[in-house]
Amino acid sequence: MNHLRKLFSQRRMYLELSEEIQAHLDEKVDELVADGMSREEARQVALREFGNVSVVEEKSLDVWTWSYVENLFSDVKYGLRALRHNPVFTIVVLLTISIGIAANAVVFTVVNSVLLKPLHYPRRRSWCTAPGRSGSGRIGGF
Repeated sequence: MNHLRKLFSQRRMYLELSEEIQAHLDEKVDELVADGMSREEARQVALREFGNVSVVEEKSLDVWTWSYVENLFSDVKYGLRALRHNPVFTIVVLLTISIGIAANAVVFTVVNSVLLKPLHYPRRRSWCTAPGRSGSGRIGGF
């Protein structure tokens, strides 16, 4: 449940992450200032040691969030917006999908009935005999 809450409260999570990173930087700056550096120089050293803040934020968000689900939601929203702006294209897409699903159902029904489940014929073994020797010694089994 916690993951779902995080998924729908992205802005707050971004703010919390930025505050957390800033707190780490400030802590490092205070540590360096206590060692005798000037505040500006300590900030530069802390940023250099910490690395690119944007990259760290992005990597952290990838760990904390479901980036695939978020990307899926944004892609679906974009697709729906695009379809809404072009109704003729939307109708063509829906008809194409409908025809494809119907064709798939028809092909499966035919293959299922002909190949997978052949029709039931009464006494189907007696309809045809294969050439060969029967128990009476005659060819063809007649």
